[in-house]
Amino acid sequence: MDALPPLELLDCVGSTNDEARAAARAGAAHGWCVAARRQSAGRGRRGHVWASPEGNLYLSVVLRPQVAPARLAGLAAACGIGAARALRAVAPAGDVRLKWPNDLLARGRKLAGILVEVEGGAAVCGIGVNVAAAPAELGAIGLDELGAHPGFSELAATLRDSIVGQVDAWSDAGGERPLDGVLDDYLALLAWRGEKVRALATDGTEVARGTLDGVDAWGRAVVDGVAYASERVSLRLAR
Repeated sequence: MDALPPLELLDCVGSTNDEARAAARAGAAHGWCVAARRQSAGRGRRGHVWASPEGNLYLSVVLRPQVAPARLAGLAAACGIGAARALRAVAPAGDVRLKWPNDLLARGRKLAGILVEVEGGAAVCGIGVNVAAAPAELGAIGLDELGAHPGFSELAATLRDSIVGQVDAWSDAGGERPLDGVLDDYLALLAWRGEKVRALATDGTEVARGTLDGVDAWGRAVVDGVAYASERVSLRLAR
């Protein structure tokens, strides 16, 4: 991997994704990254507000993958694999897994969330990682609880380097479908595979209930043989 730009480390920012998108528009190189200890205007998937208290890490990296537009739907999966591998290295006791489509779990509880945004010829991968501030009542867990205490800059660099490295490997693998080159790795990290899940529409209504077979090469969750796109549903464990 070529040398990457220096990390931009901040105490507080409105949104690291907004900072990275502005940097991308200004020509920031592949791998440019900003990390903050707190966000005042963080956001998650589907425009949801992302609570961003001090004590955690919020990071966004500019990505310029050399892939055909039809493959860009696999970028989030590549980023997720890179982030999961970084967090597994930092917290080996956590059994970090990917919860389709955009969360990372440790010991079955939410450790981090990812938001990938594509604009023009660049993309931004944002990730928020619970370090110290992880409300158990919300089903969250932090690195502190896992016995992992990396420094702020060390954690930021580990995440950035792993995400960029995985995106480069996915890009270099070629193929025509979005997850070509990373599907096996994604499935190996997938949470809830073989377990009973509920597929919920954006309004919270249940679309399906069944066994999570896995994820297909287009990045869709497959429940009892039926594929569902992340724009349509999210998954919950069936209790």
